[in-house]
Amino acid sequence: MKLSNLMYVLGFVSMAMSAGSFTAGKADGGEGDKGGEEKQRSGLFVGFWPPTFFILGKIIEDRENHNKNILTGE
Repeated sequence: MKLSNLMYVLGFVSMAMSAGSFTAGKADGGEGDKGGEEKQRSGLFVGFWPPTFFILGKIIEDRENHNKNILTGE
């Protein structure tokens, strides 16, 4: 499996993890229960990961297509 494909897969997996964590935080937690809020914040934090994985995947894919070194771009 190419490294760029792995980055794309990680982006989609982190979107699913974010949605799951956020909805799990909404499901439980009443007044005084901070566990639900913690899961929601965790879900929002993980929600910032997908754009990073997708951008890295695109950069790596371009370098792979031009037969360049993935790290240096040469």
